[in-house]
Amino acid sequence: MIKLTKCDEPRVLVEKGQSWKAEYIAGVETGNLKDSQRYRYRHRDIKEALRTETHEKCAYCESKISHVHPGEIDHISPVSHRPDLCVEWNNLTLVCSECNRRKSDYYNEEEPLINPYIDEPSEHLIFFGPLVLHRDAMGFRTTKQIELSRTQLIERKQERIEQLNMLVQQWREMPNGSTRQFLWEEIMQYASDDAEFAGTIRAFISVEMGKEADVASQE
Repeated sequence: MIKLTKCDEPRVLVEKGQSWKAEYIAGVETGNLKDSQRYRYRHRDIKEALRTETHEKCAYCESKISHVHPGEIDHISPVSHRPDLCVEWNNLTLVCSECNRRKSDYYNEEEPLINPYIDEPSEHLIFFGPLVLHRDAMGFRTTKQIELSRTQLIERKQERIEQLNMLVQQWREMPNGSTRQFLWEEIMQYASDDAEFAGTIRAFISVEMGKEADVASQE
């Protein structure tokens, strides 16, 4: 998990968000909520904007969202508790089905989960190899509720770490020059915002390379 920034609200929400919300709340109160009203947040323009701001990754586990697994739109505060936020732009994000299923309708104003748009995840989480551990209570709740160290994620992260470690070793053995610089740029791509598991990879680079990374970034 890394810090995310909201992009501009899609025009369809700017123009229709208030009326959609009113119809949704009315449908909930009368017990006559239609699917066409319930799922308006799935509009293709909304999903495309979310894909952009999450770098086509799950906002929680950072797995890449692909056309095979297109991802799901999550209400950060679930509509079962906050129907007034059904189409609130700041309450929507894109996640994988596994994280969405585990997060479910968790809601506690006093004990919230990490919101990557508001909170800095690295202040609450420890990335230790392929594992995601907690620094504090918020981190603990988040790692346990969403299971950020589930087996499948550990295996995929370990593969990324091993690939990166090979590049690091090649970089260390390469004399100064354009090839070494090319290898360093490739290493940095592993840690870019749009790279899968960037939070894990950034921590690995910091621990594995230390001052080497600081020096290399200035070359």
